[in-house]
Amino acid sequence: MPKKIIAGNWKQNGNLRQSIKLTKDIVDSVKKNKYKHEVIIFPPHIYLGQTQNINRNNIIKIGSQNVSAYNNGAYTGEISASMLKDSKIKYCLVGHSERRHIMNESDAECSEKALRLYENNIKIIYCIGETLTEYRSKKTKSVLKKQIKYLFKKIGKQINKKPNNIIFAYEPVWAIGTGLVPSSDELLLTFDFIRNTVNSSDKKNGSIKLLYGGSVSPDNASSLLRTPYIDGLLIGGASLIAKKFIAICSTI
Repeated sequence: MPKKIIAGNWKQNGNLRQSIKLTKDIVDSVKKNKYKHEVIIFPPHIYLGQTQNINRNNIIKIGSQNVSAYNNGAYTGEISASMLKDSKIKYCLVGHSERRHIMNESDAECSEKALRLYENNIKIIYCIGETLTEYRSKKTKSVLKKQIKYLFKKIGKQINKKPNNIIFAYEPVWAIGTGLVPSSDELLLTFDFIRNTVNSSDKKNGSIKLLYGGSVSPDNASSLLRTPYIDGLLIGGASLIAKKFIAICSTI
C-alpha cells in the first residue's frame, strides 16, 4: 500500500498532562515501529508548544486546528498564519464542519484562511462535506462541488502552483462522532466525484491527496484505506486514545 496520511484532530479536548502523555505515546510508537504512513496530530492551540517539544526530532508532524483569515493586526484572540509559520507549524485544518456549522464560517472565510496559509507555505487540510439533510436530499455531489469550486475560484492560481500544499478531507457531517460511515459503494462514488472535480481545474492536481473523516476506528480503518482514491484518514474521537490511534497508524 502506498504511503497514506493518518491525521488526528484532538478538537477542544484534554489538559496539559493528557496532551503531553498522548503525544509521547504516539511519538514513541511511531519511532519504534516505523509505520508506513505519515502521522499528523492537531492539538489545541494552547498545547502546540509543549507537543512540539516532545516531537523535537520530527518523528511525526504537528498542525494547528485553526488560523485567522487575516494577517497580523487588531484581531483579538486570533492566531495568524505568519505566527504559525514562526512557530514552525507545518499543517493547518481549514473548513472543518464544526467551524462551518457551529462558528458559521462561510466558504469565503475558509478560502481566505487557505490563502493566508498558502502565503506562509503551510500545508492545508481543507475539509468538505454535506449535512444529514443534504445527504438525505441527495445533494452530496452539489454541496461538494460548490465547496471545491468556490475554493478554486478564489485561490486556484496558488493551488495550481503548489498542489501538494493542499489536501482535501471529505467529512460527511452526519458521520462525525455518530458511528455512522458511508457504505463502500457510496465512498467509491463520492471519492471518484471529488477526484474528478479537483482534477478538472488543472491536470497537476492529480497529486492532491484526498482523506476521509467521520467515525474512523481501528475496526474500519483498513477497509477505508483500501478504498480507491482515499489517501488517508482524518480522525476525531479515536485520536484521543493512544491505543486506538496507534492501532490505526499501524494499519496496512
